[in-house]
Amino acid sequence: MRFELDISPLDLDLTLGCGQTFRWSCLADGSWAGVLGNQFVKIKRKGSTIEGDATPGGSDVESLVANFLRAKDDISRIQLELGKDPIIALGMRKMRGLRIVKLDEWECLISYILATYANIPRIMKMVDSVASEYGRKIAPGVHAFPERRLLAKASVGELAKLGLGYRAKYVHLACREIDEPALAEMMKTPYERLRTELIELPGVGEKVADCVSLFGFGRLESFPIDVWIQRALLRLYGVKGSYPKLRHFAIQKFGCFAGYAQEYLFHNERTMASKGACAFSNQ
Repeated sequence: MRFELDISPLDLDLTLGCGQTFRWSCLADGSWAGVLGNQFVKIKRKGSTIEGDATPGGSDVESLVANFLRAKDDISRIQLELGKDPIIALGMRKMRGLRIVKLDEWECLISYILATYANIPRIMKMVDSVASEYGRKIAPGVHAFPERRLLAKASVGELAKLGLGYRAKYVHLACREIDEPALAEMMKTPYERLRTELIELPGVGEKVADCVSLFGFGRLESFPIDVWIQRALLRLYGVKGSYPKLRHFAIQKFGCFAGYAQEYLFHNERTMASKGACAFSNQ
């Protein structure tokens, strides 16, 4: 099933290649392919529109993709608010097409539990292994991410055989400590309380809770902190310290759009600053 969407601004390479999601790959022709729910989707930028193809397709595909790419986010307003900070003001204009993605809450939770102390290629491999073993087949060689009830049937040993290591225990426990009604209730929960509830789950620390809050539950005020963000905050703002201290600084500085600031800083530090092409300056 083919479709077209008008989402602007949008840079697919920036959005899908900056580590927010682990089930998307860039193809030789420049298009991106990934799994959304029970759909295998290919999308490519052509002029001012997004052209796509989905298998098996259906009437909800366009809304599924638009929701995933957060088509309703007002990027101009977001950058206007963040631009009140002189350090981030100039550089973020080069990243107008970078959007926060909206993942399925359950898939996001398990994916980021798997993401602890692992690089992106390994995370992608683990997520794909879980989907291939327990998810529904939707295209040749492509499986949907398994629903909680299906993944809950797996033992720790069976999960460990998929290469999850110590994370197998946490995935197994998460399947038992949270269910669909609980997830639905969390979707309505204010960010700070949501974050606390997530941290109470096995295998979920502060960073994972903030990632799941941002990319899964869509809380744009969330500000995940990893080594790249630590470096950015120190280099640009002279701030260092514990996770709570850095998080407090970021929330006070960037407010309700801290998640977008985090992605701009992350992309800059990981791909630009290391090459001497820094987009941001504190001068």
